[in-house]
Amino acid sequence: MRRSGGAHGVGGRLRAVGYVRVSTDQQALEGVSLEAQQVRIRAHCVSQDIELIDIVVDDGFSAKSLERPGIKRALAMLASHHANAIVVVKLDRLTRSVKDLGYLCDSYFREGLPYSLLSVSDSIDTRSASGKLMLNVLMSVAQWEREAISERTQEAMDELKRRGVRMGGAPYGWQYTKEPDEHGRRNIVLHPGEQRIIQRICTMHREGLSVLDIAKRLTSEGVRPRGTEWERPTLYRILERAGLLTLPRRPKKEIADGQKKQGSTRDKSIAIQQAHALRAQGLSLRQIGEKLRKARILPARGEVWHAASVLDLLRHAVSTC
Repeated sequence: MRRSGGAHGVGGRLRAVGYVRVSTDQQALEGVSLEAQQVRIRAHCVSQDIELIDIVVDDGFSAKSLERPGIKRALAMLASHHANAIVVVKLDRLTRSVKDLGYLCDSYFREGLPYSLLSVSDSIDTRSASGKLMLNVLMSVAQWEREAISERTQEAMDELKRRGVRMGGAPYGWQYTKEPDEHGRRNIVLHPGEQRIIQRICTMHREGLSVLDIAKRLTSEGVRPRGTEWERPTLYRILERAGLLTLPRRPKKEIADGQKKQGSTRDKSIAIQQAHALRAQGLSLRQIGEKLRKARILPARGEVWHAASVLDLLRHAVSTC
């Protein structure tokens, strides 16, 4: 195992802080308990000649975010140079979030920084090239899984729409039935109370009241909307559905032309080129993603570059064609 001097302990020995975590419903699971994690971390440090200076604990905290006192303390020990490595039993003890893992790798464990991450069960040790590769692979797999779930969800929604199943909330004046029909669908039916309010809105419109005046009148009469207050878009839609207003619609061609004017592209080769150029300026993965988004260089799906996606761009060589 590679050793380096400088930030490491006496004689190049690695100084590490162990990190253990359980969420409330995991405390009784064998192999996940705090005690079991600490035993494995101590044994690993002894076998690898690592100086374990402390073990910090997050008891009853979820890994959905980094807002945990234990992980904050462990990272502070790296920043203050009391330790130069974090050891965990498994990567999911550290985080289950692709976004947070990307932040940790970019801020603490990327090439050129003096900190290391060791995960016992995952065979990850970022002091070596193979350890960095393993971490990058896990990040990419997690990112792929997140995007695959998003794709499957979108496909399912598209299929429901194709079958004529209404998506989203019922419009004002309507509601879904509590019980599904024989096909498992909840049908949309009239909401008697809201239909009476719609009639009142239409009457006020015919009397010549503006939409703003209608909103004020409804509020003064104590007529409650679905939200916190009556909003003009809601009233416009109600009047349009009642046939009393015709709202302007932008032609599809105009929308498409507007998108072209924004100059957005999803060309991966361009994204790779720009990502390498920004990395050469010393920008972090998150900063690169933000720069690409502002330049309207977008990922294949969605509008946001995640750290793992940017990392994937940087693993590709810049085309010289």
